[in-house]
Amino acid sequence: MTQYARPDSDISNAGSWSPSTGTDLFAVIDEAATNDSDYVTVDGGMVGAAKTFEVALGAVTDPEVDTGHKLVVRANDAAGVGAVDLTFILKQGSTTIASSGTQTMSSAPANYTTTLSDAEAASITDYSDLRIHVSGVDNMGMDATMSVFQAFFECPNALAPAGGIAGIAYSPARSAASSASFGPTQRTR
Repeated sequence: MTQYARPDSDISNAGSWSPSTGTDLFAVIDEAATNDSDYVTVDGGMVGAAKTFEVALGAVTDPEVDTGHKLVVRANDAAGVGAVDLTFILKQGSTTIASSGTQTMSSAPANYTTTLSDAEAASITDYSDLRIHVSGVDNMGMDATMSVFQAFFECPNALAPAGGIAGIAYSPARSAASSASFGPTQRTR
């Protein structure tokens, strides 16, 4: 099974991105099922000027494995001329965990998936402080419209806690020589 951390609050909006409805960015990109009718958007403007925003993610439980970690962002460039580059960054607090690298957008909404390496996943120490940082650049100065429709982090479910008999331990205090009721002792984790 899989856990999903979805946006649950806005951290910053230095690029003046606008939600399609309401006032919060996170509220229009947090859905579990893809919905391209709500989104955040910004016009590119000056060549090379990055338009950024950052949202916090809801907490997930540490899966205690370093595989199967992904950052997924659904986005597009409405103009569809390849003028827009977006970069999606997974952060823990202010520390970058993984980056998508520069993604050239298509005109149709598409999912951009960044699979974390084992080392990147292992660097996560607090699954309750993850964030998604989005940075968009209009490289052609065409005022291209950048949009993000959905964003989330996924990782495996937490391992089930061990229960019952986990092993047999020898207790020297209860040896055959010291007790008639000698027997191995059980321990649980």
